[in-house]
Amino acid sequence: MDQISTKYKKSEGELVSTSERVIKEMENNPDYPTPPAALAELKKELPDFRLAIADAKGGDKKMVSVKNDKKAIILALLQELAAYVTVTSKGDRTLLLSSGFEVTAARAGTPDPAIKELVVELGGPGEATIRTRKVTGVKAYIHQFTTEAPGLNTVWVQEGSSQGNHTFTGLTSEKRHWFRVVAIGFGKQRAISPIVTRVIQ
Repeated sequence: MDQISTKYKKSEGELVSTSERVIKEMENNPDYPTPPAALAELKKELPDFRLAIADAKGGDKKMVSVKNDKKAIILALLQELAAYVTVTSKGDRTLLLSSGFEVTAARAGTPDPAIKELVVELGGPGEATIRTRKVTGVKAYIHQFTTEAPGLNTVWVQEGSSQGNHTFTGLTSEKRHWFRVVAIGFGKQRAISPIVTRVIQ
């Protein structure tokens, strides 16, 4: 089955060009009639990321840090859009290509990710509900969020559950949060959902 290429993760130039192409191709695209809020957020965040790249070229540590924060946001938004495109297209190569993402053929025997999509719904002030479709063979879910752009050393706030959906309360209003779900299977198998980012009401 064909799948979205992750080449855009390798360089900032690829990240910008892929973002521009996805915005252009997915806006008002009848193949993708109900894109997630990540599409509008990507369009909003991309100019700031381009500016941050330019500001960081001088090597100033603060500017480099700002650029890296913006990069993490763009990556998370693209990952959310890629998950939506993957589920909607059902592996159809033409539909995948119409999204603006580059496409690659999956290697034989490569399993599909266990969690392909994560939905985040904002509730009242300080509330967010995350949900994913039930995954076969899962004995527990770990629902996680962080208020920092995810990286190798990110500390996630987490709550365990036997359900694929969970409502977080007491979140900081008007602050960006990143969410994900970890599914725990039998035999210590783990699957991590795409990361979805939202600004809490």
